[in-house]
Amino acid sequence: MKKIFLIALFSLAATSLLAQHNHSSDSALSTTEINSEHSLYHLNAEWTDHRGETLSLTDFRGAPVIVVMFYGNCTDVCPILIQDAWRLYSSLEKSVQKDVNVLAVSFDTENDTPKVLQEYAEYEQLDIPGWHFMTADNANVRTLAMMLGVQYSKKSDGHFAHSNLITVLDEEGRIAQRIEGLNQPMDKATKMIESIISNKDKR
Repeated sequence: MKKIFLIALFSLAATSLLAQHNHSSDSALSTTEINSEHSLYHLNAEWTDHRGETLSLTDFRGAPVIVVMFYGNCTDVCPILIQDAWRLYSSLEKSVQKDVNVLAVSFDTENDTPKVLQEYAEYEQLDIPGWHFMTADNANVRTLAMMLGVQYSKKSDGHFAHSNLITVLDEEGRIAQRIEGLNQPMDKATKMIESIISNKDKR
């Protein structure tokens, strides 16, 4: 009887792992083509970050920005995406980090209120200077996603299928580097950010 119970338990665990794997693959959408000559700072929208501050994208003009889109109820892929953004940020020298902002933009405008985003930032230990967990209305979030080449769609279970993308913007809000997928190398993106700041300092 004990042997049968162990076999049943093993089968249940294997089924659960398989279901999680399938959930991941079903939730991943590819990115779309973008025009890197267009500045995101042309978007005239108001955003609210996890500190309750009202912001516009032009507030970040003049320095490189790291952008990642996610949603707070995602326990599968988004925590990895956020940690990837942290991995890129933490690869920079401290003297460079102070000139770089990270925008973590939620596409779950229904659930990810500034209060929820504050709790998320604290949970991830990323309620730190330069990091902004942001939300806006549906139309503006959708427009930003289109300009970044991020696809997302809400599923019947309340979760989202979405692209996994981290974007680096230059000092004028143009797309300078894209890192698609999870757990990707950050070397090129790190050098790009350092190059943007170095060129800015020479002017």
